[in-house]
Amino acid sequence: MLDNQTQIIKSTVPVLQKHGEEITRVFYQQMLAAHPELRTMFDPENQKDGSQARRLAGAILAYAANIDRLVQLNAPIDKIAHKHVGLHVLPEQYPIVGEHLLGAIKTVLGDGATPEVLDAWGAAYNQLADIMIAREKILYDEAHLTAAD
Repeated sequence: MLDNQTQIIKSTVPVLQKHGEEITRVFYQQMLAAHPELRTMFDPENQKDGSQARRLAGAILAYAANIDRLVQLNAPIDKIAHKHVGLHVLPEQYPIVGEHLLGAIKTVLGDGATPEVLDAWGAAYNQLADIMIAREKILYDEAHLTAAD
């Protein structure tokens, strides 16, 4: 990520505090409508009661707040990676998530989702996706599994 993108991400922390859950609710609605095959990866009760959206909003907020010191997120990233491996998340699913996350940001923030903000969040998401994919690969390799097993 470029320095100016990092600064933009950090500047969005107050916006995420205010609108994060709405963004993640819209994200899940849009993504699961477009990709119903992904529904099996999510507990329907957690979707219904909003806890899934709240947890994701919290994770995104933590990522934004620590974008310049990612070492602070090692433990949560590891926990999420273990969950993803248990669900057999595939590397090729990350672009789907990224597309719909950026779409939800645009939907919720409207004109506040400037091209610069969306570009920064695209770079931030890709950085996090690369981190997650690499960590999950290690876990799959340790378990002698592939994501499709």
